[in-house]
Amino acid sequence: MVSIIKPRKKKILEAVIRDYINTAEPVGSRTLSRRYDLGVSPATIRNEMSDLEEMGYLMQPHTSSGRIPTQKAYRYYVDEIMQIKKLAETMRRDIHKGYLQAGQEIESAVSHTANVLSTLTNYTAVVLAPRVSRFNCKHLQIIPLIRNRVLVVMVTIEGIAKNIEVNLSAEVDDAMALKMSNVLNSILKDVAFQNFGTDLIDSISELTPVEKQLLDELVPTIRDALLESETDVTASGFKNLLNYPEFNSVDKIKNLVDVVEAKPLLAKVMIDGAEKDEHNNRVIHVSIGDENDNQHLKEFSIITSTYEREGLPVGAFGVIGPTRMNYSQVSSILDAIREELNANIMKLLK
Repeated sequence: MVSIIKPRKKKILEAVIRDYINTAEPVGSRTLSRRYDLGVSPATIRNEMSDLEEMGYLMQPHTSSGRIPTQKAYRYYVDEIMQIKKLAETMRRDIHKGYLQAGQEIESAVSHTANVLSTLTNYTAVVLAPRVSRFNCKHLQIIPLIRNRVLVVMVTIEGIAKNIEVNLSAEVDDAMALKMSNVLNSILKDVAFQNFGTDLIDSISELTPVEKQLLDELVPTIRDALLESETDVTASGFKNLLNYPEFNSVDKIKNLVDVVEAKPLLAKVMIDGAEKDEHNNRVIHVSIGDENDNQHLKEFSIITSTYEREGLPVGAFGVIGPTRMNYSQVSSILDAIREELNANIMKLLK
């Protein structure tokens, strides 16, 4: 349940948050009175700040210092105060131009998204590549390699290709490879990869026992490879966080590096955020400090969004930064990039 904060306290809390985001310095009543048009005296501001501290929205790091926002304050700001505004037209044009220059390959779009996000936000950007298992198979080909090793080439209707090498229990010649390719193509036509299982093989009567055995080995390997591709995360801008005093500790940066390098873990964080977005009908998901399940992310905030194909999320992107993050600005940037990706996703996944 959201606490009810009276308008004057709300205005002062917003001023404290904005000032601390900009300076990383504890905020005093005189500073607020001087920098913001709050319409009340420093003494009144001080009393209101004291009340906000008792309510759990502010804390005083040192006896003689000003106050800083708590994670509770940031959550209140994101839910009750922050507005996602349209970026300036010049910046939106620059973002659009950047995607035009990035090329028409999904890999280049993912890399470009990570780079532009880290540059515009000055935080660490992460982008989850399209989830191939949600796409439909257009064509699959099995190519014999050496001995019992084969190459499986898969192309989705959306134009994404995946190559997977597989070791089988028996050697496969050209004729057998062609037959098994034709069988798989017949049962996978317009079927989403996420529905691809060995039960489909059981319905094929013209297979020899050896061919069925090899396909029973092949299908789970293909599924595993597709699931592994679900964790294909691109990151950019680690060095950006070194600019923030919160991260002058090598251990804190190492924690983030460990999380980003553990791609399945980071992919889960982003997918969970995307699923919460869908459930709450939100296009931007914000996870602040202790709200993150992973212990290494307790001192970070993560803002994520999704990009879609035909109304269904196929990938996610976002930034990781300090809890003292410029939530409003970052959300506006993510909203603009989401709009750009969604407008072009059909061209990219052609």
